[in-house]
Amino acid sequence: MDTTQTNDPHVTRHDYGDRWVVAVDLAPLGVEDADVTVDVVGDGAVVAVDTPAVRTQFDLDLPTDEADHSMNNGVLVVEGSR
Repeated sequence: MDTTQTNDPHVTRHDYGDRWVVAVDLAPLGVEDADVTVDVVGDGAVVAVDTPAVRTQFDLDLPTDEADHSMNNGVLVVEGSR
């Protein structure tokens, strides 16, 4: 039986003029913050989730090529300035 989750996470984008925020709600996948890795490469981010029940990877387009990211309670926040 394949228990791999394939649901796409909910992504929200906000532009505040001089800065931007991309939030990805991974909580519905039932993952812990430590199960998520993020690599910012150029103007994109590669997000990987790896647990016994959920294994997925996806790309996020980012407005600029410099960004910080954090995870809190299953929500990934990637943010940067223009």
